[in-house]
Amino acid sequence: MSWVTEIRRRLEGELRTPDEIREAAYLLTGDVTAKLTRFWLLLTLSAVIATAGIISDSTATVIGAMIIAPLATPIQGIAVAIAYGEAKPLLHSLGILLMATLVVIGIGVALAALLPELQNPSDNSQITGRISPTLVDLVAAAATGLAGSFALTRRDVGDILPGVAIAISLVPPLAVVGVTGVEDNFDGALGALLLYTTNVLAILVAGVLIFGMTTLRQGRPQIRRRSVLAVLAVMGVVVVAALGVSTYRAVELSQRLSAATDVATQWADANGEHVVGARFEGSTLVILVEGLSDGSQDAKLPGLLAGSVPAGTDIVINRVAGSRAQSGTVP
Repeated sequence: MSWVTEIRRRLEGELRTPDEIREAAYLLTGDVTAKLTRFWLLLTLSAVIATAGIISDSTATVIGAMIIAPLATPIQGIAVAIAYGEAKPLLHSLGILLMATLVVIGIGVALAALLPELQNPSDNSQITGRISPTLVDLVAAAATGLAGSFALTRRDVGDILPGVAIAISLVPPLAVVGVTGVEDNFDGALGALLLYTTNVLAILVAGVLIFGMTTLRQGRPQIRRRSVLAVLAVMGVVVVAALGVSTYRAVELSQRLSAATDVATQWADANGEHVVGARFEGSTLVILVEGLSDGSQDAKLPGLLAGSVPAGTDIVINRVAGSRAQSGTVP
């Protein structure tokens, strides 16, 4: 036996069989009761943890929700069904995914309505980081989806799954949809839903590619793969177009904010004050200034900002009293 054959034999021996992949990805095969009980219990707990972490702006709590979130399983089930050409598991996995999506959003809405608001949503990094997805998120989701699908097909790389669970953000964006919906921030809700859709689509496409390449097709396919792949392609075009628009807006907003901050900094320096930060709250530009000015020069700032931000932008100055003085040098 040549060394090439030996290497091939070892590699093939590490792959899971199609039946093993089905057992891992399909929730309505094998011990269905145990699988569904575990899935819905972990999904509910994950949604509660994620929503609580988002409301409290706790990154560690949200990561904990990601680790136990089982939402990737029905998505991979759809990918496996497409790769194997199996109609019934495809419909089952799709139905579970849609139901789970609504359940997580519902939990987010319920908890956001019941729990106290601990932080202004515009200052909450767990919300602001998920309502403006860009093409960068698509690249990250595609790579993570490939890693997750690869791990499912192999027996020797299962230890990467916790990292994949953290990287693929599925439950937190849906929780953000619920939280922002309660706040009547429907633009934010649509942005979070776009991020979720992006991640789902990336996992699907990656799964179809990996499962199709690493396993042999068995029997005659029950579905028209070309039709399903065409639907995925159309969805991909729509998602990429939406992400392109979102990316353009994010870059444009960043440029405007940078230009406005420069202008505001020069204006504040001339008044003996200091600009701490600036941010957009919708169409309003809020500038945080540290100083002891009487505000007599505030009316000049909107005119100075002409050309840096769109006409009609409302300017709000949030002044914090304070002064700076050299107190000496540490010996």
